[in-house]
Amino acid sequence: MTSPPGVEPADLGDVLHARGLRLTPQRRRVLETVRALGHAGADDVAEHLAAQPGSGPVDPSTVYRALAVLEEVGLVARTQLDRRVPVFHAVEHGGHLHLVCDGCGEVAEADPGPAHTMAADILSRNDFAVDTGHLALRGRCARCRQPQ
Repeated sequence: MTSPPGVEPADLGDVLHARGLRLTPQRRRVLETVRALGHAGADDVAEHLAAQPGSGPVDPSTVYRALAVLEEVGLVARTQLDRRVPVFHAVEHGGHLHLVCDGCGEVAEADPGPAHTMAADILSRNDFAVDTGHLALRGRCARCRQPQ
């Protein structure tokens, strides 16, 4: 299991304990699943967990609660890639822009550098701080822009 910078798997319990929380088996499994899937909605996480050998049905409310706690302590981040449900990714996945194709639904990643420049401009002009760590840009990929 990959860990956030400076946090080894054995220390995850300490990270949670420092916030007055426990590292439960469900929280560990949800975090491991988010790390394995890259970008995943809560339902995707529940389905992945339920499909694991020796695992039975997973209560979606358990997954939602675990994701909320992991987000609160900074181990996962939420991004709204489409107009339906948010997806989560592990924070050590790094900063990136999400490029969402409105044609096929493909999600690609891009360097966040230009977004930082845009965010600085918006801050100076509008006194509004843009969260570039959770930014999804919608458009059409090269394949979907090709004439039919």
